[in-house]
Amino acid sequence: MNGGDPLPKAIATTYYTANLTHDQLTDFVGAMSTTRLRLLKADLEDEPLDLATPDDVDIYEGDVTTVETGAGDNC
Repeated sequence: MNGGDPLPKAIATTYYTANLTHDQLTDFVGAMSTTRLRLLKADLEDEPLDLATPDDVDIYEGDVTTVETGAGDNC
């Protein structure tokens, strides 16, 4: 599905609002895109995982390298 074409976005939106069946979606965007949209829809509808925040993990493990981003520069 191409990001520049508004039609696939409209089709996906229609599918997510339950106005298209699996077969109709497959006819419009193909089997691979249908599978991706079905997986995404199932993931969006699922309850978020209730995971505790780790409190004893140092994700950097040692020296940290910083980078000057030049955020104030006009690019």
